[in-house]
This record gives sequence, structure tokens and C-alpha cells, in this order.
Amino acid sequence: MPTYTLAAIPAASHGSLISCSSPDRYRQTRIEAADLAEIRAAVAAYGARLRGDYPEASFLVSVTPERGSDHPEGFCDARWKGSLGTEQWIRTIPEETPFKAYLAEVEAMLDREVRS
Repeated sequence: MPTYTLAAIPAASHGSLISCSSPDRYRQTRIEAADLAEIRAAVAAYGARLRGDYPEASFLVSVTPERGSDHPEGFCDARWKGSLGTEQWIRTIPEETPFKAYLAEVEAMLDREVRS
């Protein structure tokens, strides 16, 4: 069964623009999923758990397949088109809020966890 790493990446939205923090990944977890439905369910559970722990955090969920792993049909399209549900925890911030300062706050919030 294909294996994936899910990770939270601090992110924020300003209109149609989404900005992410550095490529550091927080709260990584590994999952096994046979199809897109299982990946979506795992993303939803992971994001909900993280939102429960950090209700003020704004983040997206990264889904990275294990190197050499076969993906289910349609995985690449689903990932690039955003249909895996990875962006539902991104907050829209006011126009006057600087992205870097906002994302630094989210990073500090999530950095309390041990990174793997």
C-alpha cells in the first residue's frame, strides 16, 4: 500500500494569493492509503486534529508520497488541483497584515511540537 507523509505548513490567504512559510514541516505523520478517498480522509483527520490543538493556526497540509511508492490513479492531478482538501485550514488575513509577521506567529505556535 502506498505510504505518504502528511505535514502542516504555516500558510495564509490574502484574496486569491496564498503564501506559505519556509519549507520546514511541522507535526509530520505517515499514513498508508490505497486510494484518493483514503488520502482525503487522512488529510481531513490530520487537519482537524491539528486545528483542535492549535485553533488559531493557519496552515495547509502537505501530502508527500514516499519515494518509489506507486500512487493511486489521479493522485498527481488531485494534488495539483487542490481536491485532496489540503487547504481548508488556511485563514484569510486582512490586507494590511504583513504575511511574514503573521506566518512567523504561526510558525512559533507550531514549533512547540517536536519536528520529525
